[in-house]
Amino acid sequence: MTSRTEDKMAQSVVVSVVELEEGLLTVSNRQSRRRRCISILGRAFARDPSEVSPWPTLIRRALYTLIAIVCLATITSIVFHALLIDLIRRLAPPTLPRTGLDRIVFSWVEPGSTPSWLPNFSRGITPKPIHSHNDYWRPVPLFQALALGVTGIEADCHLVDGELYIGHSNSSLRPTRTLRSLYLDPLLAILQNQNSGESVIPSSDISGVWDDDLSRTMVLMTDLKTEGSSTLKAVQEQLSPFREKGWLTYWNGTGLLLGLVTHVATGNAPFAAVLNSTFSNSTYRDVFFDAPLYALSDRYNTSNSYYASTSLAHLFGDKSKIPHSGLSKSQMIVVKQQIDKAASLGLVSRYWDIPSWPVNRRVAVWKQLEELGIGMLNVDEIEEAARWNWKWCNIHGLQLC
Repeated sequence: MTSRTEDKMAQSVVVSVVELEEGLLTVSNRQSRRRRCISILGRAFARDPSEVSPWPTLIRRALYTLIAIVCLATITSIVFHALLIDLIRRLAPPTLPRTGLDRIVFSWVEPGSTPSWLPNFSRGITPKPIHSHNDYWRPVPLFQALALGVTGIEADCHLVDGELYIGHSNSSLRPTRTLRSLYLDPLLAILQNQNSGESVIPSSDISGVWDDDLSRTMVLMTDLKTEGSSTLKAVQEQLSPFREKGWLTYWNGTGLLLGLVTHVATGNAPFAAVLNSTFSNSTYRDVFFDAPLYALSDRYNTSNSYYASTSLAHLFGDKSKIPHSGLSKSQMIVVKQQIDKAASLGLVSRYWDIPSWPVNRRVAVWKQLEELGIGMLNVDEIEEAARWNWKWCNIHGLQLC
């Protein structure tokens, strides 16, 4: 047994020595190849005055050029990706707070499918002077705009058999999509919860939609698509719960008192019907006209109007008249005069029909309107307008959003 064990140990020692020698040979071969490569490169770069053939010189120059190109490409790539990461960080939409509004938007399917109010309803959301054009087209009407801090909502109203349906045309009207179901009932529930009186400290103040600015009014603009006077009367009647609570903006005969909801009538709404609406008298009016921004006069003021609006495209003949870089200097002068005129009358200026394509033109016009002091920015792309830092969308001619 002992001799067998010794034989096995001797064999294992021999194997180990062989493996060690093979490993040393492998390392030696690698080092030898490395030295040869370095020697070849050294000879290629070495300058020998006795050389007659031009090829070594050409090879050296080609290698120098290749190394320089690789180095520059590496540096350029690093700088480019660093700038790209920084721009993405700057342009990325900010993370919205997880609010009750967020949860409603996420789970909404159709009118009445979710509660209209949840705790922490609008905490951390900053209200913005943005008007949601044709809001009913959005995946989640009303709530999507409120979650972005949009303070103006537009709803097209059709009076059919005593009911107010919401839609752009007759073919788009559906039984479940009414002024009450999409807007008035949810708004009423929101304001009732915001003013539930459950605070430890009693207060006579009323609270609006946004927790960060409880006194901020929300504009509800009804675009009347059917006969003006009768449709306006129906809208006014459905607003009665808000009127009874004292939540509507109204004119008291001497001044404008802002409420939680400001009702503006446009479309087929006659100015005379606004002046003599069912719920108006010499000391009270809670519906306001959308005055013509292009033809303002002292006739339109805070006693009867709130918005002053016009089509930006029609103002200059056509959308094609607006350059891709934005409004021209002469166009900006016209716009500035109209905005100042509206402000002098106490009205909120608004331009609709802003060119939407190409994107850089739209963003350029947004920036110009803001700089000129627009009262309310009318947009279809509410998420881009409310969340993106669209001042960074075009940097040195590079369109980033």
